Amino acid sequence: MTTLATRPAPAGTRPRARGGRRVAVTVGAALVLLLSVLASFALGSRPLPVDQVWHALVAPDGGEATTIVRELRMPRTALGLAVGSALAVAGVLFQALTRNPLAEPRILGISAGASFGVVLAISVFGVGTLAGYVWFGIGGAFLAGLLVFAVAARARDGASPVTLALVGAALDASLASVVYALLIIDARTFEEYRFWVVGGLTGRDLSVAGQVLPFVLAGLALAALVARGLDALALGDDVARGLGHRIGLV
Repeated sequence: MTTLATRPAPAGTRPRARGGRRVAVTVGAALVLLLSVLASFALGSRPLPVDQVWHALVAPDGGEATTIVRELRMPRTALGLAVGSALAVAGVLFQALTRNPLAEPRILGISAGASFGVVLAISVFGVGTLAGYVWFGIGGAFLAGLLVFAVAARARDGASPVTLALVGAALDASLASVVYALLIIDARTFEEYRFWVVGGLTGRDLSVAGQVLPFVLAGLALAALVARGLDALALGDDVARGLGHRIGLV
């Protein structure tokens, strides 16, 4: 005899529970993000009370607290949010593409391609600004990604996650050796590259965030556009094709 404890859950209960959990996680993450932003405004070498931070944000009066919050801490917070969102979405995309929860840009040679582009810009073309770096970095990453996919696609099983990872690791090692060779030869390139690859939020103004934001927004838009295709790929290439997705394009 079926009891209440063993009776199957009604149809639709699990999806509803999963959706509720997702909403709860999203709301919790949003609250943590809000608290982090307030902490970024309030904490530093000169801690500020929350009421002074709020006053500086909504009714700036030109005082010390206003200067600290609006000219020093607001730019670093905006830039941190932009960079953090870019890194987070990039990680999710790589994990979805390779179906590997530990995947990151180095696996497909993307990071090495960007580094090679930046080192080339510094050592060969004498570029020394963020506005110049970013194009070489994007170009190097894009070409590295295309090369990895083109080589992997020629394999017997096509551009499968395992093939992509193997080809990407080989390209990463190859480009990294070229980058290190160029850095050893030129000390100035090494100093500028070290600053670029480590990065930092201190001393940045809103103009830097403005330079980065268009690229982040473009990446987020592309990520949203390709999200359904990546969800289908998680079920396998054959299923994704059956659902009408173009695997190569995704």
